[in-house]
Amino acid sequence: MDIDPAEIVAVELDCEGWPAPYPRSVTRRQLGELLLQLDDMADDTETAQQSCR
Repeated sequence: MDIDPAEIVAVELDCEGWPAPYPRSVTRRQLGELLLQLDDMADDTETAQQSCR
């Protein structure tokens, strides 16, 4: 079964300190790009924390 990158999916972002979850409808392509950005942000955070030690 092929995955359609234009298919719409629902995601719900929920971060500590937010008053409520943030639901959005995005394409699978957009979701993939968002996940890559979040992964890069996590890497940057880990690198910054390690350099502070």
